[in-house]
Amino acid sequence: MAVSQKNSGGWNTRSWLNLRTTVQILAFLGFLVLFLNALPLLMCLDPLAMLANLIASRSFTPLSALALIMVALSLVFGRAWCGWLCPLGTMLEWFSFNRWRKKQSRRPDWWRSVKYILLMAIIAAAVFSNLTLMVLDPLTIMVRTFALSVWPGLDAILTAIESALNNVPALGDSVARFDNAIRPWLFPTESLYYRDGLIFALAFIGIISLNLVAERFWCRYICPLGAFYGLTAKISLIRRRVDGNCTRCKLCQDTCPTSAIDRKKDCSSDPGECIMCLKCMDSCPCATSDFGRALAPARWNTYDPGLRQALMGMGAAAILAILFRVTPLARRDNTRLIRPPGSTERAMASRCIRCGQCIKSCPTAAIQPSQAEAGAEGLWTPVIVPRIGFCQYSCNACGQACPVQAIPPLPLKEKRTTPIGWAFIDRNRCLPWADNQPCIVCEEMCPVPDKAIILNTVESENADGSRIKLQRPTVVKGRCIGCGLCEYKCPVNGEAAIRVQSYGYN
Repeated sequence: MAVSQKNSGGWNTRSWLNLRTTVQILAFLGFLVLFLNALPLLMCLDPLAMLANLIASRSFTPLSALALIMVALSLVFGRAWCGWLCPLGTMLEWFSFNRWRKKQSRRPDWWRSVKYILLMAIIAAAVFSNLTLMVLDPLTIMVRTFALSVWPGLDAILTAIESALNNVPALGDSVARFDNAIRPWLFPTESLYYRDGLIFALAFIGIISLNLVAERFWCRYICPLGAFYGLTAKISLIRRRVDGNCTRCKLCQDTCPTSAIDRKKDCSSDPGECIMCLKCMDSCPCATSDFGRALAPARWNTYDPGLRQALMGMGAAAILAILFRVTPLARRDNTRLIRPPGSTERAMASRCIRCGQCIKSCPTAAIQPSQAEAGAEGLWTPVIVPRIGFCQYSCNACGQACPVQAIPPLPLKEKRTTPIGWAFIDRNRCLPWADNQPCIVCEEMCPVPDKAIILNTVESENADGSRIKLQRPTVVKGRCIGCGLCEYKCPVNGEAAIRVQSYGYN
């Protein structure tokens, strides 16, 4: 059945538009549910992420087969993902800024080539086992931004409100009950902190703000996943059609959020740019357009990918791969490069799609986006920063959340015995060693059953000549798994007196 402006079994344009709005809301709520539970299903529905990972890692993960469902749907409905399901696309529609933007104007068509060049660059870089450009995938953008910026920000706002309400004696019990009801399933039991949260927030605001230049600017000109779906849409079964009664009034062209309709081409639309939003049908006064079967492939446009775009994308990928590996940041001898349990540098380089699922799943915020530790090529891959959070001994959530097994799903028993580093004591900062002050926090906190930190009782002399007995900690390297709990709990201000290094495990 074609989707048309005329009634068809009780369904008219308004019915279809209401259905689309409902689907968008449900899809966004589905994104939030998957996000809050750190489930890998969301990223496994991303065909670009799964394809890039397949090429880069030269291996196949069973869950990645789910992406084939989305590819099959795109061969039927074109870029309907962008207009109906994509959480970033939905937010771009909610914050369209139509009232503030100047009159709709068409940008140069060659701008649309950018997203295809980025798509080619991602695929070409994957051949070099480089997935750095996956930071531009819309689903990785959404998960990273919500995990590192939006949810911590909402948690901070809620905590501030609760603190203010707690000052009112009559509200104390109600606030406590409310807090217990939403933690830890909605927000963490303790406030968590993440590096680069402001950068991710500003980048996301920038993507939304591009709507001031053109409606759905990101979808039109930049989104590599949109480019992927744009290619499959060229041969999709359901497309927009215009009959011979069209008066070329231009209303559909002015309404189209991606400027996919061209009045100079008989008001026909490019299925590679059409997101199936149905707004054109709603604006048409003559009911001359509908969405129905189209068997012949769509015509190719000047901005569609060709040899030139392919060469530009592959060239950009090759240059980036070379630059990433020859710059000083490419060195991998950083002793603070501590990866999640079971992961290796090779796995991170060839598998990690920078989605942030592991970061969201970590209950202690031990996993952070890497900065300089992993070099430019490993930017924003997960690293453990013990001074911010520790790797919980009874937790293996990161491996279960990773959709591409860059962090392997280790059983809890195996995870507990898998070393990610080893702790060492800086005797120039340790209180019992440097200042003759009693402190055994690190030994008390060590979760390893046989204790990786032992205490040696010694007699020392204070500055005033008096004698004192102290227990000084020593690390037993063979027992330490590098969880970082000792470093996290170390009472020394600033850099901890006991720190975890990654020697020998990556």
